[in-house]
Amino acid sequence: MCWQRYSAHLLRQLEFHVRTKRTSPITQLTGVRTITHGSLCKMTEQVKYLDTPDKSETDKKLYKTLLLGNGLHALIVSDPSPMPHDGFTTSESSSDKSCECESTSSSVTSSSDSSSSSSDSGSSVESGSEEGDEKLAACALLIDYGSFAEPTKYQGLAHFLEHMIFMGSEKYPEENIFDAHIKKCGGFSNANTDCEETLFYFEVAEKHLDSSLDYFTALMKEPLMKQEAMQRERSAVDSEFQQILQDDETRRDQLLASLATKGFPHGTFAWGNMKSLKENVDDAELHKILHEIRKEHYGANRMYVCLQARLPIDELESLVVRHFSDVPHNEVKAPDLSSFNYRNAFQPEFHEQVFFVKPVENECKLELTWVLPNVRQYYRSKPDQFLSYLLGYEGRGSLCAYLRRRLWALHLIAGIEENGFDMNSMYALFNVCIYLTDEGFKNLDEVLAATFAYVKLFSNCGSMKEVYEEQQRIEETGFRFQAQRPAFDNVQELVLNSKYFPPKDILTGKELYYEYNEEHLKELISHLNEMKFNLMVTSRNKYDGVTAYDQTEEWFGTEYATIPMPEKWRKLWEDSKPLPELFLPEPNKFVTEDFTLFWHSMGKPEVPDAPKKLLKTDTCELWFRQDDKFDLPEAHMAFYFISPLQRQSAKNDAMCTLYEELVKFHVCEELYPAISAGLSYTFNAIEKGLLLKVSGYNEKLHLIVEAIAEGMLHVAETLDENMLAAFRKNQRKNFFNTLIKPKALNRDVRLCVLEQIRWLMIDKYKCLNDITLEDLRGFARQFPKELYIQSLIQGNYTEESAHNVLNSVLSRLDCKAIKERRYVEDRTIKLPLGTNIIRCHALNEQDTNTVITNFYQIGPNTVRVESILDLMMMFVDEPLFDQLRTKEQLGYHVGATVRINYGIAGYSIMVNSQETKTTANYVETRIEVFRAKMLKILRHLPEDEYEHTRDSLIKLKLVADMALSTEMGRNWDEIINEDFLFDRRRRQIEILRTLQKDEIIDFLLGIDAENMRKLSVQVIGHRPPGVPEPLCGSEIVRDGEDIGKDANKPDDESGSEKDDHEDEEESSEEEDDEDLFAALENKLNVVFLPGAPNQSTIMDINEFKKSLDVYPKQKSQQDEDLLLTARIEDALGQA
Repeated sequence: MCWQRYSAHLLRQLEFHVRTKRTSPITQLTGVRTITHGSLCKMTEQVKYLDTPDKSETDKKLYKTLLLGNGLHALIVSDPSPMPHDGFTTSESSSDKSCECESTSSSVTSSSDSSSSSSDSGSSVESGSEEGDEKLAACALLIDYGSFAEPTKYQGLAHFLEHMIFMGSEKYPEENIFDAHIKKCGGFSNANTDCEETLFYFEVAEKHLDSSLDYFTALMKEPLMKQEAMQRERSAVDSEFQQILQDDETRRDQLLASLATKGFPHGTFAWGNMKSLKENVDDAELHKILHEIRKEHYGANRMYVCLQARLPIDELESLVVRHFSDVPHNEVKAPDLSSFNYRNAFQPEFHEQVFFVKPVENECKLELTWVLPNVRQYYRSKPDQFLSYLLGYEGRGSLCAYLRRRLWALHLIAGIEENGFDMNSMYALFNVCIYLTDEGFKNLDEVLAATFAYVKLFSNCGSMKEVYEEQQRIEETGFRFQAQRPAFDNVQELVLNSKYFPPKDILTGKELYYEYNEEHLKELISHLNEMKFNLMVTSRNKYDGVTAYDQTEEWFGTEYATIPMPEKWRKLWEDSKPLPELFLPEPNKFVTEDFTLFWHSMGKPEVPDAPKKLLKTDTCELWFRQDDKFDLPEAHMAFYFISPLQRQSAKNDAMCTLYEELVKFHVCEELYPAISAGLSYTFNAIEKGLLLKVSGYNEKLHLIVEAIAEGMLHVAETLDENMLAAFRKNQRKNFFNTLIKPKALNRDVRLCVLEQIRWLMIDKYKCLNDITLEDLRGFARQFPKELYIQSLIQGNYTEESAHNVLNSVLSRLDCKAIKERRYVEDRTIKLPLGTNIIRCHALNEQDTNTVITNFYQIGPNTVRVESILDLMMMFVDEPLFDQLRTKEQLGYHVGATVRINYGIAGYSIMVNSQETKTTANYVETRIEVFRAKMLKILRHLPEDEYEHTRDSLIKLKLVADMALSTEMGRNWDEIINEDFLFDRRRRQIEILRTLQKDEIIDFLLGIDAENMRKLSVQVIGHRPPGVPEPLCGSEIVRDGEDIGKDANKPDDESGSEKDDHEDEEESSEEEDDEDLFAALENKLNVVFLPGAPNQSTIMDINEFKKSLDVYPKQKSQQDEDLLLTARIEDALGQA
């Protein structure tokens, strides 16, 4: 659900010029540069003051817009936060400078009252009563020139020019001197080139703002751009191109660019590379062109600047005037793109042909793209954003819901992406993207018919003013309570707004729905009702009639095929009547020697749906299923090496992680050719051992398994002190990077409380430095000796081959049976009745994020309990998000999740808030208030809505496995959790079909009345010094009033989490912040905090768990079924 086309690439704006950020102590203080009163007054006489931007009532910043005498537009932002007194900037000097500027204001032509701005500035600075924090100033400069205006002979030249600008100036001739200065002053600089503009921006300590502007503007006034620097910068441009070469979204944009009508500017290759900038290019001529383009297009009359700092607004104005007034200008205007008619922007084949694209990633999607007029002209009514909202809506009656009910699609996004290629002064590309299931791909005609019908609905449904006004209110509320952005981010957005919106609307232009305009809305709807859209199918499976991807895009090498728009699809557009069509999947093409499909060669025997247990001993079990569905010569294997060592101590747990990394290191060179040949493996430490997963073409998969087994056996002999030191340091950093994330810490604490044996990550972190070489060698030698191996082999394999693979592991490791079973039994703590709270601070003292997870333990899981919880989540999911996220604005991430811990069921509600906006205690209270309403939501739900939601869940559980890996994953979960319910979904569906609303209500009433076992885990963020505790609850609006801006619902904390350990297999994302790491690594500690006197608070997890019962080990449903069968047979025998 989206207002605009939100995706992973929403903010991607051709990020060309990447510089490495470095935070370092300031070693040199640069004094403030001053100018004489006379010269400043002369400059300000040429300044014209424009309208002051409208702002939110909660926005305390001051704004001023200027037009300098050389044509440069400036937006000044003064943050009223008090500055710390450091002896360099004083209120006296600021006041003096303000008076200087004000004395000349009477002779300035103005379209607004500039004197009020000055007086506000003075009072706001003096009224600040809070002690200020250190903040960075920021500046962004936009130049009205981009890749659309570059010569066709030199594609990528605009990007290349942006690089060359940094290569020194006449005043400061050393290459990259500006960047060096910024880094020295603890700042960061960057730039990017888009289709119609180039953006330069930097942040720096406020005391160095003046000198940094001097270095920066020197580059804009007289850059050197020497010919000898060109080769280096061409290499940099090419390197950036290589980094995005395999990005499917970028490849799609370039494919569309290749369809531009000849002579239209968007047909360029904007990135540039060695081919476009060096092959058949004369360097002397290119150097000359660079300087000519710079002089012609980098004039002050084509520039917009935004400057933000905590300096008084008049002092900021003096800096802008002093540094930017003498930037050269000319009379050259930006290219007038209005002469290019959007209706002719693309060649006829854009909409006459269907494009079938072979992706880099394994995805299947259907895209429809319309060419609309420039939508920025409609910014006051925003019909494009409103239509994005309607087409991207996922509720009842939407296209997405229609497709989901049929299991043809599970996700849909719609709108105009915010980059220069999709939205510019010529046209806007309105895109509907449907991510198809395999069934959706097979039923593409029906998917298109539904899409066509939904698009046409908007022209036949009458006025949509009421729906529009609801969205308008949501947007207004969102703008009212909009979070403040760091200056570095703020100036980048505002400088772009300065170009495209009138001064008064710079802050509101992108945010507000000013007015409902029926005419504008009908105009865009009429465009969507024309069958002049591009239709693109991206899939590795070839569409019927497409025998090969026989065309290649020039710059990215994208393989694709085209066919004329089928007549049946034209008829579907006209009458919306679907024509069914099926597509069979084809095997992926990987290099291999033997493509034999064993199921085929064996005569296609009937294969049971569930895996078959081939072997079970005191050291191993082997499950197997031959593939009869996907017809691919591939297999998946999983081996869980369960050991009693890991749970014996935190030190052992830490050593297991080191052991895993060392084994991978030991075999990496040997197995890299296998990866190149299309095989893959993962090897990770999880809760009680090591998990190996291998997949790919089946012929040589066993070699990976054997190599890992050899590595496990022999890695101890390869260890030395240097290896230990290196891997120990790396693992400390990995633990650290996970621990400083509040969400990860919250999860770690929750699972440590709930599981009978589990070590906190902080304890493992502390143990790492105590691990000696002999400790690790001993662990590595002992680990393979005593194991239980769970294994599943599934795919294009035979039973005999599966036995051989496991035997090859057993013969190498020669492991014995585990003696102390208590270390490998998965048991869950039975929480006491009532509420227990465990609280700690986030470990990063600069992090304000607070994560609250309230977990409600139900008890032993059954298919019925699990089904009830699944259905309950579907009912409360949207109300939860609407209340806690949208209305109460408690946090961006809000979600409810079913959790199964070692056969014990429960559910949790999570909110990620900020300690500067609310408190942990308040958030926890609001969660409970909502939870109390869950029964009310169910009671008042109409019966037809209940049945609709229940049927939707049933259909979701009927989704067929789309790949062998999906089927393998489901079966593997059943094995490692020892449930063995391989038909779990069928059993759930049987229960759901007859499950009544009253049964759910009775279930919840019983839990609350007799078995309320709650654990609240609270990781509390930090408020910066001087920031008071927020006043909570003042913004809550009840009785249906909206107080917050609706937004896309995050997926990561919603739905059903069947295996609470599945994400342990994923490596944590690494935060490479060396200074933060060095500052915190040695003092990192988790201290649990006391609660209120009337609260039951956990201060020591081990002490808390000592007195508690443990749930008995649950019998699997398979065991229960066997027992029931035996009883029936006994009864029949006695009869």
